[in-house]
Amino acid sequence: MHSKNSISKAALFLVVGLLFSSFQFSDWEFDKKYTAKIQKSISELFNSDSYNFEELKEFEEAFYAIKEADVVLGYFVVAKAPSKFHEFDYYIMFDKKGMILKVDVLQYRENYGAEICNKRWLKKFINTSTSNFAQYNRKIDGISGATISVNSIKKDVFKLTNALGESITK
Repeated sequence: MHSKNSISKAALFLVVGLLFSSFQFSDWEFDKKYTAKIQKSISELFNSDSYNFEELKEFEEAFYAIKEADVVLGYFVVAKAPSKFHEFDYYIMFDKKGMILKVDVLQYRENYGAEICNKRWLKKFINTSTSNFAQYNRKIDGISGATISVNSIKKDVFKLTNALGESITK
């Protein structure tokens, strides 16, 4: 009788665990830490607390326009990039002309390579031109032990910045 009770409890825990793990929200807006960090960055970069953001539908990624009284202040995108075994979440803030104001990692899920979260290294992306990949690639140094993550975020930032730039100039 005791073993039946243990088995039913174990089965119940397994079912409950599977249910909870299946309800993950992929959208950054459902994560309060992500939202708070992004909103703090917007307030600091654009000196505004009365902004709103509007999703731009023409992109594959989640691009948003930051607006204040229907005037575009800038843009941001929340994206995922692959590392060795997992993906990491990050965001890019742009001014209204599409220049990079900030790149920040929201969550890094690997045991190694977390050096890409270093603020000093991430500052290298600010105001860096993405018109020529070779020049852009040389400006952003690699990090020993984080080669996969560094290359991944560099390629992703290049792609997203150019996609936004093409959309703005249309």
